[in-house]
Amino acid sequence: MSDHMPIPDDHALVRYRRPLDKPRWARYIFVGLAVFFVIWAMVAAYVLSSPTYSSKFSFVLPGKGVNTKVNLQSIGEASTSSSSPFGTRGINPRVNYKEILVSDLVVRRAADSLDIGFADFGKPTVKLVDETAIINVANKGGSPESARAKSEALVEAFNSRIEELRTDEMDRREEGIRRALSVYQQRLDDAQNALLDHKQNSQYVSARQYEELTMRLERLKEEQVRASGDRDNISGYVQQLSMNLGITPRMAANAFMLQADAQFSLNLKDYQEASANLAVYRSKWGGAHPAIVKEESKQDATLDAMRKRSLELIGEQDLNILRLINISSSNERGTLFQDLLVNFAKAKGLNDKITQLGGAIDLHVDNLKRYAHEAAELENLERDYEIAEAVYTSAVTQIDTSKTDVFASYPLVQVLAAPSLPTKPVSPNKPLAIIGGFLGSMMTMFGLFLLWKRKQLLQQILSKSGFGTL
Repeated sequence: MSDHMPIPDDHALVRYRRPLDKPRWARYIFVGLAVFFVIWAMVAAYVLSSPTYSSKFSFVLPGKGVNTKVNLQSIGEASTSSSSPFGTRGINPRVNYKEILVSDLVVRRAADSLDIGFADFGKPTVKLVDETAIINVANKGGSPESARAKSEALVEAFNSRIEELRTDEMDRREEGIRRALSVYQQRLDDAQNALLDHKQNSQYVSARQYEELTMRLERLKEEQVRASGDRDNISGYVQQLSMNLGITPRMAANAFMLQADAQFSLNLKDYQEASANLAVYRSKWGGAHPAIVKEESKQDATLDAMRKRSLELIGEQDLNILRLINISSSNERGTLFQDLLVNFAKAKGLNDKITQLGGAIDLHVDNLKRYAHEAAELENLERDYEIAEAVYTSAVTQIDTSKTDVFASYPLVQVLAAPSLPTKPVSPNKPLAIIGGFLGSMMTMFGLFLLWKRKQLLQQILSKSGFGTL
C-alpha cells in the first residue's frame, strides 16, 4: 500500500490565506537588523575588551638512565639502577608532569606567591609535543609583565612540588629499608653472639687453627720418617763397627768409664806393674820364689780391687774389659771406640726422638678428631655471621645509594625555554573578530533569504512530486 494516497482530479489544492496577512518584508527587515545588532555588538565588545598576553615556556625531560654500583670487598655489594623514564611501556612521565602543572595545589601555590586569587591566576595551557620529551606551557595575563610573572611563579611552584614528591618518595623508601635493617641488625647480633659463645667455650677458635694443626701433623710425620731413616743408618753403622771391633757399644762405654776413674786407673797401673814384674821374675826363678809369691799376691790384690771398683762403677766385674782398656789407649783404636760410642748415642737419641714424635703424632691425631666437629660448627657459625654481615652492610649501603637515585619516579626536568615576555596580545584579535562579524552577517542574510524564498522552493518541490502547488 502506498504511503501517499492519490488526490482526485476534482479536488484541486487551494492557496491558504490568513485573514490578517501583513507585509513579509517588514518582519524580515526587523529580524535581520536585530541579528546584525547582536553580532556586531558582540564583535565590538570583544574588540574593545582588555588585551590579554600569553607568556610561554618549555620543559624538557632527559631520557638517559642512571646506574650505580658499590662493591665492598669481602663484605658485599649494593647497586641501584634507574632506567630511562620513557622505557616503561604505557607510562609517560610527561603526562604525569602535565597533571602536576595544572593541579590546584601547584596553581594555588603560584597564585599565592604573586598575592593574587586562584581564579585570577587561571589554569595554564599545557601541550605535549609528539615524539619528543618537550612540554610547552603558556600562561595568560593582563600585561606582558603579569603573564611572565605567572609563568615564572608556575615554574617555581612546579619545581617545588616535584622536589617535595621526590623527598617524600626517598623518605618512604628509606623508612622501608630501615625497618628491614633492624631485622638484619638483629640477625647480625645473634650470629655474632653465637660465634663468640663458641669461641669462649671451645679450644678451637679459628679455621686457621685446624689448618695449622693439620700441617703440623704432616711435618711431625715427615720428621719421624727422616729420624727413622737416620736411626736405621746409624744403627747399621754401629752394628757393623761392633762386629769389626769385636765388642759391643756397652763394653766400649764401660771401658771408657773405668779408664776415666782415677782409683781404677791406679789399681790398673799396679796390676800392670805386678804383671810385668811377674813376667821378669818367672823367667829367672821358680814359682816358689818369695819375690814371685809377693808379686802374685800384689797382682791378686790389685785384681780384686779392680773387680770391686768395676762392680761399683759399671755393675760388672768382667775383667775381659781390661783388654779393651788397653786397646782404647791406642789412638786409632780409641778413635774407633769413640766413634762407636758417639754413633750408638746418636742412634739412641734418634730412637727416643722417634718415640716422642710418635706420641706427638698420636696427640695431634686425637686433637684433629676432637676438633673436626668443632671446626664444622665454627665454619657454619662464621658463614652465618659473614652472610648476616654482608646483608646488613648491603642494606646500609643501599640507603646511601638510594639517595643518589632521586630521579627514578620523577625524572629530571629542565627549563628548555625560559618564560617569555610577550610583545603582542593574543586577545582580542581584531581582524579575526571583524571577519567573524562579516561571516555571521552573511550567514544571517543567507538564512533570511532562504526563509523569504521557502514557499517558492516548497511549491517547486511539491509540483515535481505530483502534489500540486500551494
